[in-house]
Amino acid sequence: MVNFEWYRSFIEVYRVGTVSGAAQVLHLTQPAVSQHIAALEAALEIPLFQRMPRRMLPTEAGKRLYTRIASAIETLESVSINTGLTNTPLLIRLGTPQEFFTEQVLKRLNAGNTLFSIQFGLTQKLIEQLLNNQLDCVIATQKIVKSELEYQLIFEENFWLVGPPEVEIPILQDVLQVDLSSLAKWLIQQPWISYSDELPIIRRFWRIVFGWRLDVNPQFVIPDLRSIRSAITHGLGYSVLPDYLCREWIAEGRLTLILQPTKAVTNQIWLAYRKSERQSQQTITLLNLLLSDRSRGDKETEK
Repeated sequence: MVNFEWYRSFIEVYRVGTVSGAAQVLHLTQPAVSQHIAALEAALEIPLFQRMPRRMLPTEAGKRLYTRIASAIETLESVSINTGLTNTPLLIRLGTPQEFFTEQVLKRLNAGNTLFSIQFGLTQKLIEQLLNNQLDCVIATQKIVKSELEYQLIFEENFWLVGPPEVEIPILQDVLQVDLSSLAKWLIQQPWISYSDELPIIRRFWRIVFGWRLDVNPQFVIPDLRSIRSAITHGLGYSVLPDYLCREWIAEGRLTLILQPTKAVTNQIWLAYRKSERQSQQTITLLNLLLSDRSRGDKETEK
């Protein structure tokens, strides 16, 4: 008789591609997963994988088996998740950039019977915690490809170049509209405020808009976008910020919009989760909250 856990191990090895990766997802030892695969192959009397040096490649029989059972396994796991005690609060452990969470995510959360544990940090570190099952989901500013993970697009931000309030640009507006090189020459003489020493956001913006690599030393390095926004308001320099952080401040005269490029400089933001948890209540709840709210926002914008 085939054990249900053998099928679960088979599904994860198929998805992840390695026994060690599947063991991490299932919270089992590597030998245990190997034994499950061997037992399943013995019971079915057919090899399901080709053992390569760094990869488990499914055989044709393995592919057919996966097609037949994957949906059933996900359904069973979903049933086991959703038939727990109805009064038990759902805990969601979410990793996220602090600024994006405060400005965009917090207002979308409808707690109800849900508990939230929030961990702030950079995407690379948060993804490591997700892989180690220390988090349920991560809001990621970049896609770090891992075979165990899936990504769902939840937001797209545009970047604008902004400066202190009431700043005067010594370039005629008609020149500025057709010749960005004049603006570039003036800007490189100004003090810059960056998120890190590498100027990742500023240099990407500069390369796309002006077509060459910016080589300046930032006057201030501040690892918090909202603090950068405040520093610009106090006249300490110039920077590139996502539109959701500076739109209202520009309208209020607290920042000056130096350049909103015709060719938008964008960045996509994703919800990352383990493939094995795509049907979990945590993942589904977060996706419903984030995507439904974005959909409503898009409709309001159209109006």
